[in-house]
Amino acid sequence: MSAKDKCKYYEWDEPNFILPDQFDLKEKRDLADALSIFWAVGGLDFFYVVNPKSYALNWLDFVGALYCKIEGGMFAVTDKSYRVPISAEQKKELASRGVPAVFITDL
Repeated sequence: MSAKDKCKYYEWDEPNFILPDQFDLKEKRDLADALSIFWAVGGLDFFYVVNPKSYALNWLDFVGALYCKIEGGMFAVTDKSYRVPISAEQKKELASRGVPAVFITDL
């Protein structure tokens, strides 16, 4: 069984994996940018992780750290808007599971 068959986001654990520039938050410091990156790298999957061994460790570390920073209020709210890329039904379901509003509320 290959790594591809073992876990989601397996490429994040490949030795030659480099985080794409668009996911680098060094220059992007507002909440809209952080949420955009969170959802782009698989934020929805993060909320459904049951068995962490089914996911690439580097992906879990990255998205988990970003989740903590967003939830902790480390990114400023600016006049930039952002629309969470999930349906109203998905937002309701995640809210019922206790996902913080910051992740499921459009800016």
